[in-house]
Amino acid sequence: MTTQENGFNYCYILFALCLLVMLPTAAHASSLKLSGPDSVVKEGYFTVSVSAPNFDELNRVTIEVASNSEFAKSTRQFPTLGDFQDISLTGFSNGTYYLRARAEGPDNEVHTSNTIEITVQHYPLWQSLTLFFVGLVIFITLVATLLLLHRQWIHSRQERHD
Repeated sequence: MTTQENGFNYCYILFALCLLVMLPTAAHASSLKLSGPDSVVKEGYFTVSVSAPNFDELNRVTIEVASNSEFAKSTRQFPTLGDFQDISLTGFSNGTYYLRARAEGPDNEVHTSNTIEITVQHYPLWQSLTLFFVGLVIFITLVATLLLLHRQWIHSRQERHD
């Protein structure tokens, strides 16, 4: 160990500085967490949740969407409104999307969350059209039944008064 003439050891100062650097600090980027659906999304909309121990202190929380996990080109950004930690996202076509949350801390430091992968695979067109036409048949049957019953009711009232 090297010491100066006055007996002061600089290794202790270096050791103390190393300990200070290794101490945990509040609100790192790893504290911002994004979670979403675990399975394939069939409807084209889904809900993601942003959580952080100090969520109230975060400013401008934004959900970023990209087509690759490196976020070389962010395709869409969805700002969260108010203090809501859940946001519903819609308008997604078939494909795989990568999402992450970004926020500014009270010290204007940008925090980034983990990246989640979401796969959207809509129902096939034949299935959607089949459901639509089944609903159309039920609707037409209901309207026709109501009209026929209303007509019979009016005729039965007229016959009683005659």
